[in-house]
Amino acid sequence: MEDFMIPYKGLGLGSHSFEFEIDDKFFEGFEYFESEQGQLKVKLELVKESSLMDLHFTIDGRLELVCDRCLGEYSYPVNGAFRLVVKYGEAFLEESEEVVVLPITQSRLDVSRYIFEYINMLLPMKKEHAEEADCDPEMIDKLNTYSKQEHDPRWDALKNIEFKK
Repeated sequence: MEDFMIPYKGLGLGSHSFEFEIDDKFFEGFEYFESEQGQLKVKLELVKESSLMDLHFTIDGRLELVCDRCLGEYSYPVNGAFRLVVKYGEAFLEESEEVVVLPITQSRLDVSRYIFEYINMLLPMKKEHAEEADCDPEMIDKLNTYSKQEHDPRWDALKNIEFKK
């Protein structure tokens, strides 16, 4: 992912702006992602100081997700902002979610991993169409048919459990 490499050693002190286009090709480079389709823009404002870099990411666009309810695809708007502080040190170290230490010998920063993680953080826990009416009606009918189960007497014994306080 050469497009996401920032040669920070050659940058002067001060503010620098970068823009990245995220599309289907970007997601192919990562495993275990909920979607492989989407169009996103990432704006990165990098403020370079003598002892650190302060990176501000702004992500905006849409992803195609699969509905947990009906398994149909739907378009989900994605937007958010994140901050990453990059310090210089002896070896690579993640001090926290927002602070990373890069080796002094390194001259470039690959931001693709951070962009991928930030996009993941913007995804909802429950991926569903906004309204159930937007779901695939055939699949909803099947779900309703199979979810209507008879009473199971094996569970009745659990109703009598008393919890001590």
